[in-house]
Amino acid sequence: MDYETPKNQMHSPRIYVERTLALIKPDAIHQAEEIEDIILRSGFTILQLCKQKPVDPFTWLADWLVRNNPNKPQIFDGATGEEAA
Repeated sequence: MDYETPKNQMHSPRIYVERTLALIKPDAIHQAEEIEDIILRSGFTILQLCKQKPVDPFTWLADWLVRNNPNKPQIFDGATGEEAA
């Protein structure tokens, strides 16, 4: 019995995307460029920067957590970062 999957039925690899929220405390904002550099050199990608305090920080954080729930990671089927965005 042949258990191999035929090539025409092979699926693209599934990519699990994890997002991390990083906050810079107000007293460290003068080091924002250095912090950004450390993040980038560590292999992370910065998707969004917020240079101003949100009008309602608690609601903003709640919305971010709902969109980026770590218990329900986003799954992309073989798409590159640009195609998945």
